[in-house]
Amino acid sequence: MRNRGRKIWSTWMFAAALLLGLGAASTASAQPPPGPPGPPHRGQSLLTPEDRAAMGQIFWQRAQERLGLTDQQVADIRTLLDTQSAAARADRRSLMGARRQLHSLLDQPTADTSAIQTAATQVKELQGKLLDHRLQTLLAVRAKLTPEQWNQWRTLRQGMGHRGRGHRGGYGFGPGLM
Repeated sequence: MRNRGRKIWSTWMFAAALLLGLGAASTASAQPPPGPPGPPHRGQSLLTPEDRAAMGQIFWQRAQERLGLTDQQVADIRTLLDTQSAAARADRRSLMGARRQLHSLLDQPTADTSAIQTAATQVKELQGKLLDHRLQTLLAVRAKLTPEQWNQWRTLRQGMGHRGRGHRGGYGFGPGLM
């Protein structure tokens, strides 16, 4: 009887050791890669340039299919959007700096009212300049499309929640169709 108890006990111990070993092996293999957890650090992108290029390619293939664009139209619009984006980049950066300055002044309880007004005027001017960039881009894209394609472009844009490049409250990823 005593032997049987030892056998049962050793069987249970063997099973427990086996389960503990398997559990440790599975948790070791499920460990996250080394590095800090959480989102990437500021200035560090979650996507690689290759990821972005692949996503852009998929986007343009879908846009071409849905709008019935020719290869030439796709090439022209892509070039146009890249050129316009590069031209507006400095103004977007200036706007971000001007907004930071305005917020900084507003956070100071003793900030000069005229300095706040000057900062607000600068923000308004830069916003107007960026609106002009967007309008020029929109008109140039419209000139590359047929009226039917333009209507479809606008419909697709509305379905995307009209997200802009710096807008964090939009739906999904990326700037949308424009």
